[in-house]
Amino acid sequence: MENKCLTTMLPFLTRLDPERRNQFEKYFQTAPQWLLESMRVEKAEKESVIFYEGDDVRTVCLIGEGMVKVTNNSLQGMCYSHRPFAKVYAYGGMEILMEVREHCHTLKTITACTLVKIPRNKFEHWLQTDITALKRESKLMGEYLFEQACSSRDFLFLQGSSRLACLFSDWYEKYAENGILRIRLVRQELSDYTGICVRSVNRCIRKFIGDGYISRKGNFIEINRKQYLLLKERAGEVFKEAI
Repeated sequence: MENKCLTTMLPFLTRLDPERRNQFEKYFQTAPQWLLESMRVEKAEKESVIFYEGDDVRTVCLIGEGMVKVTNNSLQGMCYSHRPFAKVYAYGGMEILMEVREHCHTLKTITACTLVKIPRNKFEHWLQTDITALKRESKLMGEYLFEQACSSRDFLFLQGSSRLACLFSDWYEKYAENGILRIRLVRQELSDYTGICVRSVNRCIRKFIGDGYISRKGNFIEINRKQYLLLKERAGEVFKEAI
């Protein structure tokens, strides 16, 4: 598929950085015209639910712009948030490959997002008739699941503050713009991501601000590149000691 045609269907591509745009171009490199014509570009407000765990998979969803979080209900009704997957990935594609009818997790926006939605039957037919697309989707799903497994294992070795440092450095690598990561401070969400209680999150945030690892401006946390390197160094040193 020519890049000009893809840009016509997905005009937001012109606003993306070159790396992110290249990921979209490679993802739809072999996409037929009928698949592109079935796509819908939608806007989603921040902190809105795209789909819930247990909902029927009617469409697959790719994130064009913005930040999202993936959550599961685990033991005793607790909510667990996965670390974000930065590559262009079709949420709902895993369920199609696994021949599952319902979503295995909840997808929610953190910031305002631009979404690309494709009907399930169209996406499924594409994978069934295009071996290159099927291999690419299988590879992405494997990378996504492997990354989640590794991050869950790594967190077992880290104390609360180091988990938070690891999460912030990970977010910086994926979402920083012009050398600055700016995220809304929602303590419960940080608790869901790291598995530490809200009280511990508060204590860690205060310490990080005092030590210069992060900055706070109103209800937002800001992290510059120097602070990112400090956070990454902190998490790395503690992890080495633990193993």
